Amino acid sequence: MKEREEFFDGLTDKEKEEILGRPPTKLFYKFSDYEYKTTSKERILSGIKRLDYMLKGFELGCITLWSGATNSGKTSMLTLITRETIRQKNKVFFFNGEQTKDDFKNNLYKASVNNINDLFRVQYRDTDIVDWYVKDEKRKELDKIYGENLIVYNNDMPRDIDTLLGAMEQANSKLGIKCFILDNFMQIDIDNDNIYQEQTRIMEKLRTFAVNNEVHIHLVAHPRKIENFQVRLTLYDVAGTMNIPNKAYNVISIIRKSSILQNSNEYKKIRLDLAKDGYDLDRCDGILEVLKTKGNELGLIGLVFDTERRTYKLADTLVGEKKDLLIKCIELEYENKSSKNNMPF
Repeated sequence: MKEREEFFDGLTDKEKEEILGRPPTKLFYKFSDYEYKTTSKERILSGIKRLDYMLKGFELGCITLWSGATNSGKTSMLTLITRETIRQKNKVFFFNGEQTKDDFKNNLYKASVNNINDLFRVQYRDTDIVDWYVKDEKRKELDKIYGENLIVYNNDMPRDIDTLLGAMEQANSKLGIKCFILDNFMQIDIDNDNIYQEQTRIMEKLRTFAVNNEVHIHLVAHPRKIENFQVRLTLYDVAGTMNIPNKAYNVISIIRKSSILQNSNEYKKIRLDLAKDGYDLDRCDGILEVLKTKGNELGLIGLVFDTERRTYKLADTLVGEKKDLLIKCIELEYENKSSKNNMPF
């Protein structure tokens, strides 16, 4: 037995493969087996320059977790990610449990036009309700862009993780898809009384799929119920098991400015922290907060929302003296208010 092992160990990997009929399984590697690479990792960019710097882009083999309160803009952000990914000549697989087919297509097309003149408005009966749509000529152009490059999961099929992963594996192997968007985690069916255990199993399967196939998965997870109207999240506020944020490479929270209670301590803290990152809250409609990343840094990013096109763009950034002045003004404003509140009359 020992002689056979010694004989086998003395063979090259190619000779071992010829005998076994498959590549030999290794329990460990020598460090010299690893190639030292000086080329950048493959990644997909968001189109939001500041976010791309903080995360170092969306690297392949990873999961990015998106969270935020209801109507904070998670789906709008993922629509933007879809648009930007396809602009970079990558295909997208989208598991869409939140929007109707019509809404999804219209929102994506509106977010994809650069000129407001490519849109037209439709008034609903004799009301003030207005809907925006893409003009026919532009729509035909977008049909060509997205027709073969965006693959949408069939929601008439089962939504368990194994069926979903089967579809993802086919999309990767047959179509070469490297970007997968799952909106959202709670739409994946769970057939287990131990919900947390099943959520952990799902996350492990998704992470394994991302690593083994060198793809990036964007996953939406709602926050747990938070008291006192809090909108700024931590890693501990994601609903479900802690293994959901733990197994993600990046965790990003989305905050809608209008949902923050003005004059609250949370509003003051967000306003000051956002200013330190170079954004004026008064000129923002939304905020991204990078809560976890293995990229460059954590922090806040100010966003402006385009109502007609229903998409975000980066807010104007303040630097140097303008940034310092904004921070000083906010600090003085809150110091003065605090002093008045402490007066005995």
